[in-house]
This record gives sequence, C-alpha cells and structure tokens, in this order.
Amino acid sequence: MDMRSLEHQANVKEWRELIAECRNSGKTVKDWCEENSIRQSKYYYWLRVIRSESLVIAGNNMAVPTQQFTQVRVKEDEQDMSLTNGTCAVLKSGSFSLEISNGADIKVLEHTLKILGNLC
Repeated sequence: MDMRSLEHQANVKEWRELIAECRNSGKTVKDWCEENSIRQSKYYYWLRVIRSESLVIAGNNMAVPTQQFTQVRVKEDEQDMSLTNGTCAVLKSGSFSLEISNGADIKVLEHTLKILGNLC
C-alpha cells in the first residue's frame, strides 16, 4: 500500500465516525456541520465516497435482498393484554427483537426507528 492509499483509508475511517456522529446527534446536517466547523460540501463529498466504496465492496458479493413480510398478531381481549406487562408491540426478525412498551416516548421510538432504517 502506498502513502496515498493509507492516508485515504485514514480519512475514510475518520469520516465514517463523523457521519455516524452527525446522524446520531438528531440534528440536521446543516446544523451539525455549523456546530463542528465543517463545510456541508465536504460532509456530502465524504458521504458519497464512503457509500460508493461500500457499494463496490458489497455489490460484488451480495445479491439484492428480497422484501420480507412478517406476521403481526393483535391481542383481542383485555385478559391477553394484561399478560404483556405493559408491552404494546414486539417486532421480531430472526434473532433480533424490539419490544415497545405502552407509553413509550415518541422521540425515543422515532430515533430508534431512524437508526434501524439506517442499518437496513
């Protein structure tokens, strides 16, 4: 590996962390960039570079995933609802499970779904 390649890999690693930090902040890209003295154009440049490299690496080895559906069961009576101990929904996919409690904070739920959307 030459020095340019090593420098590029270091930049990619740094920008992956910065982009994750921005996404997890809950702020807009514009606001986050202003607070961190980063030009939006530079942020979007590195986002494109990282996405392109990830697609090239993953694209050669992976088939396009097919859309999957799962069954959602709705409890019909109060007796069934009391057994859930305050749980209003459970989302399961393979070994992954997400339990949503009655009265869950909508902002926490939105943030959780946003993160899951970014991972999928």
